Amino acid sequence: MATSLKTPIIAASALLHAKQSSTLKEEISMKYYSDDLVTGHIYAKHRDDDTTRIDLPHYISVIESILTLADRITDAVHRGSDGRLVYSDESLASSVAVEPPLCTLHHITSELSCKAPGIEKAHEITLKIFEILTNYPWEAKAALSLIAFATDYGDLWHLYQYSQTDPLAKSLAIIKRVANLKKHLDSLRYRQVLLSPNSLINSCLQAIKYMNQLREFSKYDVKELPELPSALRQIPLITYWVIHTLVASRIELSSYLSETENQPQKYLNELSEKMAIVLAVLEKHLDAIREQYEEVDLYRWLVDHIEHYHTDITLVISKLLSGKIETKPLIDGSTLREVSIQEILSGKNVVLVISELSISNDDIIALHQVYNELKRDNKYEIVWIPIIPEKYLEEDRRRYEYLRSTMKWYSMQFTTRIAGMRYIEEKWQLREDPLIVVLNSQSKVEFTNAIHLIRVWGTEAIPFTHNRTDFLLRKHWPESTLVNFTHQPRLLSWFNQERSILFYGGKDPKWIQQFEERTEILKSDPLIIEGRSFEIVHIGKNSRGEEDPMLMARFWTTQWAYFIIKSQIKGSSATETTEDILRLISYENENGWVVLTVGPTPLLVGRGFLILRLLEDFPKWKQALRLKGFPDAFREYFNELAAKNHQCDRVILPGFSGWIPMIVNCPECPRFMETGISFKCCHGGPLM
Repeated sequence: MATSLKTPIIAASALLHAKQSSTLKEEISMKYYSDDLVTGHIYAKHRDDDTTRIDLPHYISVIESILTLADRITDAVHRGSDGRLVYSDESLASSVAVEPPLCTLHHITSELSCKAPGIEKAHEITLKIFEILTNYPWEAKAALSLIAFATDYGDLWHLYQYSQTDPLAKSLAIIKRVANLKKHLDSLRYRQVLLSPNSLINSCLQAIKYMNQLREFSKYDVKELPELPSALRQIPLITYWVIHTLVASRIELSSYLSETENQPQKYLNELSEKMAIVLAVLEKHLDAIREQYEEVDLYRWLVDHIEHYHTDITLVISKLLSGKIETKPLIDGSTLREVSIQEILSGKNVVLVISELSISNDDIIALHQVYNELKRDNKYEIVWIPIIPEKYLEEDRRRYEYLRSTMKWYSMQFTTRIAGMRYIEEKWQLREDPLIVVLNSQSKVEFTNAIHLIRVWGTEAIPFTHNRTDFLLRKHWPESTLVNFTHQPRLLSWFNQERSILFYGGKDPKWIQQFEERTEILKSDPLIIEGRSFEIVHIGKNSRGEEDPMLMARFWTTQWAYFIIKSQIKGSSATETTEDILRLISYENENGWVVLTVGPTPLLVGRGFLILRLLEDFPKWKQALRLKGFPDAFREYFNELAAKNHQCDRVILPGFSGWIPMIVNCPECPRFMETGISFKCCHGGPLM
């Protein structure tokens, strides 16, 4: 968020050396002192030098004390009490110790005193003050300039206050012509420069406070506060305008005392506008930085309390959603009433469903089955956290309302910001796919992403723990991922009988037809009939025997889910999971494919054209059936064909949430598969 202070540019030589009449000089506008020109002068000779440091917070306290007390005297004079104040013990005891560089302050004061009015002179004096303070950091330059001004200004009103009772103060007040100040208290100019809350001097003090806050944030990593670098780059320019404004204000103060020419009103107005812009820019930067800091602070809190020092689930969910202990109530999907997190989640295990509004009906149906099962023992609650686009459309709100109306469980209210989004994205790795995180009542994560468990095993996966997952993974993957996508009623019986089964499918109906015809020819061969028979099971047909694209979409999602679960539990390499299921996934867009199992045990996964070749070549390998069983003879000849027919495999990993493997072995050879990175931007619009 780079916010600019820039105004139109004019050449430095034209500005600083042009010969103009006195009247024209008075009319020179600040627009000619562009930020580019000013920064050019600054960086030509100056840098952020911290050779000589000051305790900036203490200096700010001293400056604020001087200006506040001077203003109180001014108010008292304005009310007619001759500036006499009674100080509280607290104000007398609250002094802050500083050790200012006196000679440097005197040097600055001499530059500030008794100068001609006008923007050109103020610019010239500002650059001289930069020379005096060359060894100080930028914000220290501004603070020392302001304390030099405040010392003079405070001294004047201090003398005025005691001039009625102290002869020395009276004499000094006469010499410094302090009484002349009283004449100007009612003027708008005096208040514009010195007295009002939005006066030039108070604006300078506020700018220094903001710069100090920026420096306080600079101890953090800029990667965590990305707004900080652009804000810090503004400090030299802001320092210039603070000192320039102080110079102009001191010239105005001198004009009151000496009753000489004032600064042009247009110039003062432009300075007021400029300082308002300066403060607005700093405020905008600080607001963004504070928001980023709050995000960092919350992120660290969530890391501590979810991963290390487990705490009550209600506190963690509240902080995750809003960053605060108290958050908006959730909506009960059964009653549609608002309920507090403390009321319904205390002591419960919580299943967080975190998803975009594109969550599928299949996932919602599966979640309903899980919900109904979990409600049996009342130890779990499900909470939906919707991810709403920051710039949402009315259709997004309607989609949210529709989805919420289909859910019996609890839902977060419609909001475009989740406080703990960084944690969700970085630690739980939310992507486009829904993320389901299971936490116990003390906020310990029991399973990072249970949606894959649900997609493979449904309610069997309850209670979504690693122990339960290990138990389910003892089954062979065909039993977990193929059975639910066929309507063969005898399949489980064939599993129990350890029959040879060819599961098949593909995108090309012609391949399907050829496969079925050739397997029928095999089944009629005497060697096959003599106890070496096999069964074929078509994947992808619905209960009416029709090809079902939606069923196949769920089939591939289930294969991926099993692969990712195995990867999460057993490690990142496909060798450590199963080459067979990865090989099957790589055939998703093939004309045809076959999975050979003996009972539920997988033996091979084959690409369609090789399977047809194998069936055509049956006369070449059928004699092996006299010595071997059907599955061994089938696999042996298939491997011979595969060795002679090389074809590259390609696996495109979808945008699943949660941990996914970054290193994958090729399902056909020992090598790692090549990986690549793709960047995509739709410029804030819909995906193309």
